[in-house]
Amino acid sequence: MTASNSLSGRLQWRGVLCLLLLGVLGGGGHYLLGLRDIEQRLAQLHTLVERRFVGVLAQSVWDLDQHNTQQLLESINQLDGVNRVELITTLGQRQSSQLHPAAHSEWIRDFPVQSERSGNQPLASLRLYLGQQELQQQLRRRSLLFAASLMAAMQLMLLLCRHFMQRQLLRPLEQLTGQLLRERPLPLADGGRELIALDKQLQRYRQGWQARLQQQQQRADELQKQREQLSELASQRTTELDQLTRSQQLLTRLAHGFLHLPPAEQHEAITDALARIGHLLGVDHCYLLLLDEGQALQQHISWQNAQLPPADGFYLHAPLQHSPWLLPQLRQQGQLTISRLEEIPPDGHGERLLLARHGIRSLVLIALDHTAPLHGIFGCEMVNRQHDWLDKELTLLRLFAQQLCGLLLRHQLLQRQEALAQQLAAANARLQAQSLCDGLTGLASVRRLQQDKQQLFEQAFQHRQALSALMLDIDQFTAYNSHAGHLAGDDCLLRIAGLLQAQPGLAVRTKGATMLLLLPQHDPAQAAAVAEQLRQTVAALQLQHPASRVSSFVSVSIGCATLDLRRHDDIDDLIDEAARALSQAKELGRNRCVSIAPA
Repeated sequence: MTASNSLSGRLQWRGVLCLLLLGVLGGGGHYLLGLRDIEQRLAQLHTLVERRFVGVLAQSVWDLDQHNTQQLLESINQLDGVNRVELITTLGQRQSSQLHPAAHSEWIRDFPVQSERSGNQPLASLRLYLGQQELQQQLRRRSLLFAASLMAAMQLMLLLCRHFMQRQLLRPLEQLTGQLLRERPLPLADGGRELIALDKQLQRYRQGWQARLQQQQQRADELQKQREQLSELASQRTTELDQLTRSQQLLTRLAHGFLHLPPAEQHEAITDALARIGHLLGVDHCYLLLLDEGQALQQHISWQNAQLPPADGFYLHAPLQHSPWLLPQLRQQGQLTISRLEEIPPDGHGERLLLARHGIRSLVLIALDHTAPLHGIFGCEMVNRQHDWLDKELTLLRLFAQQLCGLLLRHQLLQRQEALAQQLAAANARLQAQSLCDGLTGLASVRRLQQDKQQLFEQAFQHRQALSALMLDIDQFTAYNSHAGHLAGDDCLLRIAGLLQAQPGLAVRTKGATMLLLLPQHDPAQAAAVAEQLRQTVAALQLQHPASRVSSFVSVSIGCATLDLRRHDDIDDLIDEAARALSQAKELGRNRCVSIAPA
């Protein structure tokens, strides 16, 4: 096979593979973007239906206009993704629309239908059956069509590129290849100026490659000499790197040990760390000084070479806070390196005499935090011998000082976190108590109801005890607030809440002027008696209510219900039944008690 045919074949197969890959990626990307668009449209469907249809539908239901209601349901059914629409009234009547009988529904969404005329009570429930199967089928067809169009366009482009490369590049390249192998000129028919220039360049290359080979040989000899020199230098660096590696391993081991160390074991761990550093660097004395805010010595931790006689450091015999030279230097530079005592300037004459008295000839001091005031000092000393400190030794000492500084900061942070945790726990306890109580009336909040209602239900269920619920609402309370003022309204709520708190049960303020009283061990007759007593007690308060259409005084309506395991699956069913009884009391004229009789 010739060079042109081989290269052309490879390009052709790669072009086909790229074509297929582009079609798959293009169609897949189009499909994924369409899926995301479908999901966004279905997610926005809730807001669209609530804004455009729920209010009009509530008006039609209120007016009992079934024809207009059916048209609205069909309009909703025409929205993308809606397979079926069903309207369920509070009386159990159903009215539906389904324009796509064969469509499969995957989700069900319910909307409460309520009007301003009905107050807070919903007139009906709008149920939407949603699905995206048909939308996905349409999307798959569009994605396949898009992929096919893209592949067709790329196929045409591939054919044009192949024809151009065959004519303008592959054939002249084949001619140049034959010329290079036969080392003789060959006329180029269709090569163009670029390929003619390439032919001339090949001729010049053929003439100069021998000279370049000689130059490369000379360079290879020079590189061999350089490699030998680098090998010797690498051997020296390897020895230094081994020392540095052992130092880094030590620092890493110390860092991990400090990270999970409890505060009670820090002193022993720091002493062990000082001993490891001392053995690694071959020093005679390592120590850590902790200073208070007045720069006085607060605590010291030290290690000393066992071959030396026991002796106290110079820092125990001199008040550091009165040092005329040492502490100012540490604050300014953060590190003080002394290889010989003669390096100490005249300002540090007193420190030099003190060091000489204790046999110290060389030392390094590093401030853990060189801001004023200092928090601590880390130091190493040589006794009765001088030492020129190397850069790698000073680097290691600075790293260790940074770890000690981090340890001290961590200890302070843990102490602050512990104090903050205690404050947070106390605050959470106060917030928890406040969240379980209504801020105005002192009754239990809805959160307290959610927390305790299941326990009341289980207790009544297990012990076969009666459990009743009273739902109380102050009649015309909005008008009372408008006429008498909010202060009077708050006082009214407080006085009625006090009556509920006096009853043996759980009193909850659910919302506004509506309150709930759960009465354990109260059968229907006892619950009705409590309800009537509450109604009469509220009337006896004789709170003037001129704006009421029910009574000249503040009155209440109460709905009663008693737990019946044949009808109530949980306590929420019992509370809902008490709420329905309250609605009946309002419909019958308010200022009365209504009980739901068991079936």
